[in-house]
Amino acid sequence: MAVNYQLQDTFLSAFYTTRFAEDFYLTGGTALARYYFHHRESVDLDLFTQHQTLDFAQVNQEIILLSKHLGLTLDKQVVTGTFLQYIYKEGLKVDLVKDIPVHFGAIKIEGGVRIDSLENIGSNKVLAIFGRTEAKDFIDLYFLLQETEYTLDHLYTLATKKDVGLTEFYLAYAMDKVGEATNDPVMLRPYDREKAILFYKEVSKKLFLKIKPQ
Repeated sequence: MAVNYQLQDTFLSAFYTTRFAEDFYLTGGTALARYYFHHRESVDLDLFTQHQTLDFAQVNQEIILLSKHLGLTLDKQVVTGTFLQYIYKEGLKVDLVKDIPVHFGAIKIEGGVRIDSLENIGSNKVLAIFGRTEAKDFIDLYFLLQETEYTLDHLYTLATKKDVGLTEFYLAYAMDKVGEATNDPVMLRPYDREKAILFYKEVSKKLFLKIKPQ
């Protein structure tokens, strides 16, 4: 799916005039790419909330009305009590997620859009690498670690507060698989893939040695 930034902006501008504007914030790769690092293309709009009592059936109704107002045509849709997904024929994908009630850092507002903190996105990227092997997650975390003062140790500690199943052993194993993640997104800034692979391999090695010293 090609990235349509104008459509992303149009949708976000409209969404943040609805009654649910204060409940959701933009997070994930698109938040990083559009509002922080401008390093790669990102298709998905990931809108998260920590409000556990929020009625997603009502949120769905609002999104359907919004879609019609914007003249968007749904291609696929998923509706559950904690997850909503809308894939539009015009080239837009939107996920709304009821996340666990654990959040780090302060939400910032830019152009009316509520944007997640780097700390929280970083902790989620650590969890994403733990749970799957996708190049975009390795790339996003790499840029975050290279261009901010946040350390992997700090983001790992935050991530363990969200998922008690995350351990240094499993993270080391997941990071060692970085070379298998070959589906790189379109990059907008220079990115040395081999250098990043060496970085993650070294991190993995250090974690394994920390767990079981030679």
